[in-house]
Amino acid sequence: MPKSVLIIDPLPIHRIRLSALLEGAQYAVVSIDEVAEATRRDQDVDLVVLGLSTAQAPTSVQATVRAVGPDIPVLCFDADPTPLRRLLAIRSGVRDVLPRDCPDNLILARLRSLLREGEALRECERRRMTAASFGFAEALGDFTHRARIECVGVGVDVSALLGAALGHDVEFSDMDGVIREAAAEMPPDVYVFQVADDPAALDLILPELRDRNYARHAPVLVIYPQDAPEIATRALALGATDIVPDPSSGEEFALRIDALLRLKRLSDTLRRSDERSHRLAATDHLTGLYNRRYAETYLGDLMMRMSETGGALALMVVDLDHFKRVNDRFGHTAGDTVLREVADRLRDNLRACDLVSRHGGEEFLVVLPDTSVEEAMLTADRLRRAISERPVMTGASGPVSVTASIGVAPGRAEVIAQRKNGTFDAPGDVGMSISTVFSAADTALYRAKGAGRNRVELSDV
Repeated sequence: MPKSVLIIDPLPIHRIRLSALLEGAQYAVVSIDEVAEATRRDQDVDLVVLGLSTAQAPTSVQATVRAVGPDIPVLCFDADPTPLRRLLAIRSGVRDVLPRDCPDNLILARLRSLLREGEALRECERRRMTAASFGFAEALGDFTHRARIECVGVGVDVSALLGAALGHDVEFSDMDGVIREAAAEMPPDVYVFQVADDPAALDLILPELRDRNYARHAPVLVIYPQDAPEIATRALALGATDIVPDPSSGEEFALRIDALLRLKRLSDTLRRSDERSHRLAATDHLTGLYNRRYAETYLGDLMMRMSETGGALALMVVDLDHFKRVNDRFGHTAGDTVLREVADRLRDNLRACDLVSRHGGEEFLVVLPDTSVEEAMLTADRLRRAISERPVMTGASGPVSVTASIGVAPGRAEVIAQRKNGTFDAPGDVGMSISTVFSAADTALYRAKGAGRNRVELSDV
């Protein structure tokens, strides 16, 4: 579905020009001539474009900002965008001000960046409301801590303005210093770049920052010469978050940087929300291990890669012996403590590349990539001993001794089915599927149980 843009401009010639440009770029465009009509419309829009004439005071945009709401970015086009008029409009709540004779490619680039901001605002609000419906939402706090602003290539005049206007820690660096900090995972809260004599520097620094895992989340403000809109267009195309022409006032710099800090806070909130959601969806709440669903997906992808690249894996099914007796004798609280402790011991005795998951009840699944049968058997016996050699301290219930039986099955590339989406319940088309490997390990587990428990058995497959 195309993004929806509302154009509010009293001059028909400007409405027609912008409508044609945006419709050509596949936006859904609604064009009206006054703000009052916008308040009567009931359809949602993603961004508002507002035209100002020289006769209009920039503060008049406040009515538009109030009408569309705080989550919809407003972009102004002004016939006389002096630093003062631009400042007054930004003070009133608009996100940016461009001249009416702005090149088409800069208009489209700025529009795209503001639409991304608006979507982040709305998505954060949607997640907050969803969380509130479950009763665990937290209000978003203001970005009040002293932020770290790193300036690169900033001239003396702008440096003085930034130092005087910002209530944050302002640092000055060169290109090499920025790259070193990005590589060391110590990015600032906001980058400020001033481009004057060497616009090619943006081609070097912006892609490098956006390629770094940590630096890519820091907003970038680019200061460009007012008579060089092509630099602003290039900066946005390379990943800049905001652009500001030179000359600008210190207050405008401060307002823009505060807006970027708010945007970063929202972006960080969304990212943490995603991480929490993925973690909750992939992990077992009691032990903190991966859950069965995640393990199935992981094992399917691993076997698919093996079918293409070769190699071997080993699968273990680990089951605690007579665990029902633990619950019956000591209670379920003690049983939960045992499960958590066993999970920790399994995790502590495996490599970083190995996967351990809780498969259900007192049963655990271990996947060992690139592991021979001999290595797998040694690992399985190490896990067995880690579980059985010392009792689990359960607090009031005292020490509880537990043992485990383990079944091991190898998986070899030459017999693994080339099936991407296999699960434990859906066998592969040919050869060895996930279901086959798991069944082999499960059969070996029951052989270990039948042979006296607290032992390791290898499957016949």
